[in-house]
Amino acid sequence: MKKRLQSAVRSSQESFADRRFAGWSCKLRTATCLLTFAFATTILGQTDSTPKDKQSPPDVLRKLSKRERLEKIKGLDVRHQDFVGDVEPIIVPAELDTFLMLETDAQRDSFVDDFWRRRDAAGGSPTISFRDVYYSRLEVAKERFRKINTDRAKMFLLHGPPSDVVRADCSRLLQPIEIWKYSQMQGVGQGVRLLFYKPRYANDYKLWNPIGGAVALAELTAADVIAASAADRATPRDISESSSPYAYLSRIQLECRDGDEIMRAITGMVQMRIDLLKLFEPPQMKEEDAAKMLRSVVIANPKAPKLATDFSVAYPGKEGSRTDVQLTLLVPREQISPAEISGTEVYTIDVTGEVLRDGKLWEKYRYRFDFPGDFRGDKLPIVIDRYLRPAEYLSRIKVMDANSGAEAVVENALKVPEVFVPEPVQVAAAEEIAPHPDPLPAVSGERETKEPSLRIVPPSGDPVSGIQTIDTIISGEGIKGVEFSLDGKKVAVRRSEPFALDFDFGMVPQTRRIRVVGLDAQGKPLTGDELTVNTGTDPFRVRIVSPRIAPRLAGTARIAMDVRVPEGEELAALELFWNERRMATLYDAPFVQSIEIPPTEGVGYIRAVATLKNSSTPPVEDVVMINTPAFMEELNVHLVELPTTVLIGGKPADHLTEKSFKILDEGKPVPIAKFDYVKNLPLSIGMAFDVSGSMGTRLDEAQKAGAEFFEQVMRKGDKAFLVAFNKDVELVQKWSTRMADMHAGLARLRAEDMTALYDAVVYSLYNFQGIRGQKALILISDGKDTDSKFTFDQVMDYARRAAVPIYAIGISIKGTEVDVRYRLNKLAAETGGSVYYIEQARELHKVYDELQTELRSQYILGFYPPADIKPGSKWREVTVQSAEGKVKTVKGYFP
Repeated sequence: MKKRLQSAVRSSQESFADRRFAGWSCKLRTATCLLTFAFATTILGQTDSTPKDKQSPPDVLRKLSKRERLEKIKGLDVRHQDFVGDVEPIIVPAELDTFLMLETDAQRDSFVDDFWRRRDAAGGSPTISFRDVYYSRLEVAKERFRKINTDRAKMFLLHGPPSDVVRADCSRLLQPIEIWKYSQMQGVGQGVRLLFYKPRYANDYKLWNPIGGAVALAELTAADVIAASAADRATPRDISESSSPYAYLSRIQLECRDGDEIMRAITGMVQMRIDLLKLFEPPQMKEEDAAKMLRSVVIANPKAPKLATDFSVAYPGKEGSRTDVQLTLLVPREQISPAEISGTEVYTIDVTGEVLRDGKLWEKYRYRFDFPGDFRGDKLPIVIDRYLRPAEYLSRIKVMDANSGAEAVVENALKVPEVFVPEPVQVAAAEEIAPHPDPLPAVSGERETKEPSLRIVPPSGDPVSGIQTIDTIISGEGIKGVEFSLDGKKVAVRRSEPFALDFDFGMVPQTRRIRVVGLDAQGKPLTGDELTVNTGTDPFRVRIVSPRIAPRLAGTARIAMDVRVPEGEELAALELFWNERRMATLYDAPFVQSIEIPPTEGVGYIRAVATLKNSSTPPVEDVVMINTPAFMEELNVHLVELPTTVLIGGKPADHLTEKSFKILDEGKPVPIAKFDYVKNLPLSIGMAFDVSGSMGTRLDEAQKAGAEFFEQVMRKGDKAFLVAFNKDVELVQKWSTRMADMHAGLARLRAEDMTALYDAVVYSLYNFQGIRGQKALILISDGKDTDSKFTFDQVMDYARRAAVPIYAIGISIKGTEVDVRYRLNKLAAETGGSVYYIEQARELHKVYDELQTELRSQYILGFYPPADIKPGSKWREVTVQSAEGKVKTVKGYFP
């Protein structure tokens, strides 16, 4: 492959070096060319000839001086010195400084691979790597040109060989000239002509720069032109004309053999004068990428305070053929500086690690460890698990205090052994399959009984998306087939093992109900299980684990339940009902209770209701229908609730009655089935915080404003969560009712990387699944989405289904960023929220005041969809009208 590329490049080089322009006539009038040049040079005279300096890289990437670069290059291994010399025309300063700041040859080898990988991505060639193409060009350039840092050599290396070259023969008027012709040049256009000339007293060609007008044109003038022109002058007028650009250009076109071609090149370069500045620019490296690269490798900062560490290694187990290598570092707590937000302290330690094998970088990793301020140990334990094949390695770990910058770099040789673990007993195999989202309480005597039992093995991941295989666990006797249903619709029946089926849950996580029914030989239902996935992250919930499906249940029935209680809360009671009759009240685990099901009552339901102690959080419940006939249709009749705000004079109204409102479903009036004016109800608030690199200078103020928001807004009974997003989305703080947790989450925020805004919206809304009452998502960002896997249309669809008001706050988003503002506006308007645009993060407290007033004072309107509307049908538009003022609410619903 390499020889073929070199041959092709050489062939192109020989072709353009030998061919001349032949037969293609300009057919442009001289006056047209002159006027174009005159107009362009007039504008160029008004343009600053020196491009503005680019912004300096972030602090993590220190800009090296020329002297520092030379000294560091001298200290490199020969192969890395060659790399720097070879790529000089295509490496940007940020990349070069990054490369020179690396400490080990293994890091530099990894950098070289990443360097060419970025060029492959920019070039877009799926079959030939840019590295192969570049080195083929480099070999030709070294033979053809004096040095590879000359203009012609750099142009050849960056843009490849031209399709043709014209060597203009007009030595009486011009310096030696070459015109390179490109049929297509990326970033410039089609039919590009580049004029290279050899300046007087110079040894090599230079790309002509038209900026400067007549002065630039004089650079092309032959040395004897002035003397020859002076000999032809007869009158003052003749002198004036002969010394003007017009006369000179006219002479070139008329007297030079390739005059038309020269005029085309001059005119073309004047017209693309701005693009000329970009011709020698290699593919740019984003500053965030350079900073990220440095953060991902172990580099010691000689000026940083030093941390003491104790290191130990253990090999506690294995995963497949790999050994679990457990690396433990103990860092004295007294040497770590905690971050403090509103009196809450958090210790944050960043860990960067490398594993080397035979001198090459085997793997690298990064972690962040957070410890509460009230951690009582003298040393903070940093435990890292890596899975490595038995062999000898070198471990390099950098531990850094994120707040003070104090650090330690620890190097240790690892001799990873083969670990032998006894195989698990076969009888426990079923229990080792991924558990239910809620733990499955053991049922006494379940293994010994011959009664049929069927359980769903939950799909992996949370939330669940894409194609997932739903497996089942069957015990007892009698099950000959399994019927699978999704969201109330039968999908398939499996009559032979394995009793499993693939389900497509889609890209965007939605609440889905999986139902499996065990059938006997005649196809009659015996037992089954039911599982709802993508139920959100609400920490307070109850689930009836068993039974889930019981077509024939009577007599003594053993009911197993599971309860999740939010951190810091306490369960008051768990009540168990048969239909509406309370059968038992449970206060402590295990939550298992036997009740009597009358044999004659037929269809009924079991209901479990959990209540928290000393909390304004409403109770939660779960219901299971039993003794239902196979043909019984499940109706999904649900009340559509519309949290509504009416603004009068810009302030929420609190005096309206039900008669003040009118609800239209798809333009048709519907009866109002629910009307409440709620004030000071418990709030469930999510905050999605942009921590991309562009937020770096604003983050401190935004953190303080966020802490102020939670202090002002959160009251007893409220709960909140905090999501941080850059190129990834992270749940920094799960649902919590404690102010200190929110402050601790804010203290952990740091700005870096890209912006996955749409992913953050989807993930944040997912957390609201199953949440009832007053809800709101606060979205804080300073820019557009740059790195999401979800599209805006997918986000809008998901936001409509979630029915959570989104309050978007745009920081320093200019009015010219029309697309960004349009999408934020639409997200807020469609969900019944609002959008605010501010210039500085310190202005957030003004926005928060308005938000609190609105969230604490709303009307809850409700209606039932028409009877002929089936669940799962398309989005339906809803309008709420009031003659009293401006109405804000959600714009529709999915049945």
